[in-house]
Amino acid sequence: MRFLAGFYIGILFLLVGVVLLLNNFFHFHLNIFKLALGTLIISLGIFFLFNDFGFQDSRNIIFKEGSIRVSKVQDEYNIIFASGTVDLSKIKVGDSKEKVKINAIFSDGKAILNPEVPTLIKASSAFGELELPDKSSVIFSSKKYSMGEINLHQGYLEIEANAVFGKLKFVTTH
Repeated sequence: MRFLAGFYIGILFLLVGVVLLLNNFFHFHLNIFKLALGTLIISLGIFFLFNDFGFQDSRNIIFKEGSIRVSKVQDEYNIIFASGTVDLSKIKVGDSKEKVKINAIFSDGKAILNPEVPTLIKASSAFGELELPDKSSVIFSSKKYSMGEINLHQGYLEIEANAVFGKLKFVTTH
């Protein structure tokens, strides 16, 4: 990716240099700044179209399509300007409460849950939609949803789910 970025910057300098030389020899008048800016914008557009312009790690999916498979719970998962899945189906809870936060911001997200794991979902939506496993939706509001038997003396999974200008859908494995 760095090689291609250098390639496009090299093309930009080459074009500006050619225009400066032509301007010097043939005495035509061009606004070099506007030409350079326009060429830079076009080059960046081409770069973003044909290259992987996005980011994904073990907790975030940004500007791309991806999937996060969770085996050990981390505190927060984000899907931002993207389409992605957070697979929580392999989570094992012991005797303690596991807390996780899932955010879908300007995105289309999906969270996969294991129906064998007791789960409490605290769903909140602002200009978006949150679809719970029973196919009910949360739009412009908040709602608590429990799956399985939630017992304070046993472990369970607690999810704080937020959908902002996007959609987050919860599904279960069968």
